[in-house]
Amino acid sequence: MRIPGIPGSSEPSFRTRDCQWLGLDTMVRETVAELAEQGLTLSPYVVKATVQVGRMAVQGPCGRDVDALVQSVQMHLRDRRVLISADHIQAILTTYTEVICTMDIAEINEFVG
Repeated sequence: MRIPGIPGSSEPSFRTRDCQWLGLDTMVRETVAELAEQGLTLSPYVVKATVQVGRMAVQGPCGRDVDALVQSVQMHLRDRRVLISADHIQAILTTYTEVICTMDIAEINEFVG
């Protein structure tokens, strides 16, 4: 089942080293499951929105400054009426990054829907 995201935001595909293609929704589900294992239960809708905005924000002026990135994501989400704490944003983005690493992602193809 598709997880609705932010309209017009990127919906990338991920290729693993063994040439399997995964969609963003799969990565979001893995992130949600990993967060749940860490004791943090969040909606897949919120996680997907956070990941989409985070992917966009990391390409902006805040770059890889974690505090600036979290603050930028929080502001963009608030503009879209998604209220989430900075701690949760950082946990989502950190876990999403870890999921990419553990799933051995070799390539990311961007698609803006």
